[in-house]
Amino acid sequence: MKNKKFITILFLIPLLFSIISCSEDNATDPPTASITPLAKFSDIKAKVFVNCTGAQCHSSAGNQANLILESNVAFNNLVNVQSTLFPQFKRVEPGNSANSLIIKILKGEVIPQMPFNGTPLPAATIDSIAKWIDLGALNN
Repeated sequence: MKNKKFITILFLIPLLFSIISCSEDNATDPPTASITPLAKFSDIKAKVFVNCTGAQCHSSAGNQANLILESNVAFNNLVNVQSTLFPQFKRVEPGNSANSLIIKILKGEVIPQMPFNGTPLPAATIDSIAKWIDLGALNN
């Protein structure tokens, strides 16, 4: 009887160590579910700017702050363009989201925060726009 228990324990110990070591290996892998996909300008236009133009604020009809974000002109009105409201900043400075006015306005670092009189964008959306800027603000 003692021999059976001893053999069973000898069998279970290596099995237990292999289970523990496998779970530790997986713990060092980066969690893929928390990685935010990188923004592309086409995504930003479709998911963010559509609200800015739909509210008639940054459309050719509204033209607030001399900024039109309609699909065919948004890129040229943002990237490497000095702000008319805050001339010390470019609206989007490629490679430098921290100094880009769009990020400052979306985060509420300058007033008025956008969307004007609306719910601020989720941090993940702002981070995604910042990532697009930091990667060169490509027209993709």
